[in-house]
Amino acid sequence: MSALDRAGTVRLRSRQVTAEKEASVAGVTFRVTGQERPQAFPMDFVPRIISPEVWRVLAAGTEQRARALDAFLDDIYGQREFVRAGHMTPESLDRAPGHRSTGRVQRPGRTRAHICGIDLVCGDDGTWFVLEDNVRVPSGIAFSHALRQMTTSLFGDLTGGFDLHAPDEAFGMIRETLEAAAPPAAGDEPQLAVVSSGPTDSAWFEHRLIAQRTGLPLVTPDRLTFRDGVLHHRAGRDLHRVDVMYARIDEDMLLSSPGDEGIPLRDGLLDALGAGRLTIANALGNGVADDKAVYASVPAMIDFYLGETPILEQVPTYLCADRTQRDLVLNRLGELVVKPIDGYGGLGITIGPECSEAELAARREDLLTRPEGFIAQEVVPLSTLPTFDGTRMQRRHVDLRAFAHVRREGGRTTAHAVPAGLTRVAPAGSMIVNSSRGGGGKDTWIMR
Repeated sequence: MSALDRAGTVRLRSRQVTAEKEASVAGVTFRVTGQERPQAFPMDFVPRIISPEVWRVLAAGTEQRARALDAFLDDIYGQREFVRAGHMTPESLDRAPGHRSTGRVQRPGRTRAHICGIDLVCGDDGTWFVLEDNVRVPSGIAFSHALRQMTTSLFGDLTGGFDLHAPDEAFGMIRETLEAAAPPAAGDEPQLAVVSSGPTDSAWFEHRLIAQRTGLPLVTPDRLTFRDGVLHHRAGRDLHRVDVMYARIDEDMLLSSPGDEGIPLRDGLLDALGAGRLTIANALGNGVADDKAVYASVPAMIDFYLGETPILEQVPTYLCADRTQRDLVLNRLGELVVKPIDGYGGLGITIGPECSEAELAARREDLLTRPEGFIAQEVVPLSTLPTFDGTRMQRRHVDLRAFAHVRREGGRTTAHAVPAGLTRVAPAGSMIVNSSRGGGGKDTWIMR
């Protein structure tokens, strides 16, 4: 902060304008919900600094959570021992929008949550909480890389004196995780591909960067085809086998998309998955573990599957499908955060203390007519970090998206925290920290 103060406002603003232009030219963009065109991802150069002591706890906690979520997904699409033990009702699974029949196609005992995004918040007392889990298509690692490039380019004099983990470490880990996920039929040199819906995807920049930095082909569904039940992608006149697909595309869109021959990919993909000729990372049906109601059961998963005590705390959560808990929420509606169980990107959230009477009345009606569609949580007073708004430093609420990879190695499940994270910054005056709601990011310095 002393170095930034010496630079002065005019120089800082000049550097920020340069960074914004470079980001736009480089295609560092994200499409905000409700907008047709992507915009330059807002990047703040004041870093978040995470000490080695704090990182050791966060890394261990995210790894533990990723292992438990992977075990849960394998179980609920198999024997359902967690349900039979009384930790979750069959009805709660049936209500989860992400619980799909496609999840049962993959053979049991194989990794499902290959790359997890765990969203963390720090309370104003320094306690870290898990806010939510993302085991479908978690994004953000490319923005972490872009933020570090910006900091190094514009403020190399600041980063030079610190021993920091490099976000670039993430890309090698992605390739290692995909190779570890290869089906036995793939042999010693599994063929990998990144699959994206294309330039219209809000995270297209990330898809391109991952493919570039991992050395993998970036493929759209219309270039996929099958030969003798084996998935291939077309490059010009040539066909290349695909053993592991890193699916950076919505499950329904992937299955319904026509392939190279104009035929929907669904039947071919499900056949190859069921026969053990293909791995899709992350696995189909994973959305059930992103469910806000399922989130409440993760501490029980950690105990049930791992026999461990949760390392990281999570936000106290009330299931509105339970009448007693719903009535408690209705009585405290002005004090709680209420979320749709299938909400993403901050959509549909009401933060009680910030709501008008009309907004609370509408949410009360939701809870009376569709209680099973919502959960409620205590308000966590999110920590703030200084953020430069072009003229001065101001407080902005932040969270941290951390990443953990899950692999099967030597007959056991291992998890590996990625030594890079994305600190997301809320828009001015908001506590909703999410890129799709117009928030930005800041470089995250994880100290070695």
